[in-house]
Amino acid sequence: MRVLAIVLLLAACATPEQRADATAAYINDNYGLVCEKLGYAAGSEKHRDCMVSMFNADSIRNAQQSLGGGLLRRRW
Repeated sequence: MRVLAIVLLLAACATPEQRADATAAYINDNYGLVCEKLGYAAGSEKHRDCMVSMFNADSIRNAQQSLGGGLLRRRW
């Protein structure tokens, strides 16, 4: 999570292209190997989908934790 915070902090001073490159590098570095171990061939569309899905899930989880569950928590 600290790495993501640093990436986002540095991204504030970057161009949109640089921010996109930094985000893509972060996603690849943190989720690429995991998706390969799950059986997705590196560079394939399924591999990219896997990495983005894992990134999105972690982003939602981090948002929920930072809000203490708040509005994003399901109430059954």
